[in-house]
Amino acid sequence: MKKLPALLAIISVTTSGCAMQQGDFPSLQKRPYEDDPVITDTTAPGDTISELPADVHSKLNAAITQSGAAHEKFQSRLPVVKKRVDAARGAAVSTESWVVAQMELAALEMERSASVEALADIDALYMAQLERETDSGQSGGATMIAGRREAVKAQVDSQQAEIDSMKNRLR
Repeated sequence: MKKLPALLAIISVTTSGCAMQQGDFPSLQKRPYEDDPVITDTTAPGDTISELPADVHSKLNAAITQSGAAHEKFQSRLPVVKKRVDAARGAAVSTESWVVAQMELAALEMERSASVEALADIDALYMAQLERETDSGQSGGATMIAGRREAVKAQVDSQQAEIDSMKNRLR
């Protein structure tokens, strides 16, 4: 019986927000400043587009190559890991099939670590290039790096999605 008064109090408090007075309340529609910003060309008429320094260009290419090689290894190993995970689906924790699947997943994550490392290297190159461009008044090199970064990030994201999917199947 002690629960009934508490329950009635909770119900009356939660429903009281529904019975607000009439009034001039603000709209819940998006305000103009809440819209996604429009990206425009930020180069001023006098700006020049910078080329990537040779060392930055070679580091960028090395990171892209590293990521590509890691992605190929990941893709070639993926069917075997999926097979092991499917075999362990529904198995109890610590059973042989479950342990084998976990080991295969861990090995697959190690294969992708080179892609993640390459993405971090590209991020560092991007930040350094932005700083150079800010100091020199030139622009464009960071945009080149950003475009290549998106391709590597897409690989890393797809790898993570595959791993997450398989981990969810083992639960």
